[in-house]
Amino acid sequence: MVKTEVWRACHVTAAIVVMTSLLSGAPPPLAAQTQELPQVTIGRMTIFVEAHIAISEQRDDFHAELARSHELQERERIRARFQERIEEILAEKEMPQLEYDEITLVISIDEEKRLTFERILQELSSNQGSG
Repeated sequence: MVKTEVWRACHVTAAIVVMTSLLSGAPPPLAAQTQELPQVTIGRMTIFVEAHIAISEQRDDFHAELARSHELQERERIRARFQERIEEILAEKEMPQLEYDEITLVISIDEEKRLTFERILQELSSNQGSG
């Protein structure tokens, strides 16, 4: 079951990057694949995972709220509030959007970093569940 949750989290990460890029108007970081991947320390990966968990929770709330709304203006307001909340989370974690996107790219390409991400995600998720 934990493996399924971690696998889901990886898919969620990719979806968040795409959705964040679409909402912010920024192009997805695909061009970065031709460049050398940035190095990601354990400390930054841990902060990334904390941000990822918080953003995932916001995304779930966003989808639930969006599903209840049928008015275009209200849906736009909900989207704008979701984007603002993502920006707040990243600011709280002192992680620029670009760094978040780069780490997302790294864990989608680098197997070792993805395993590190999954391990930290499992640890932090377990701690949240027991604390």
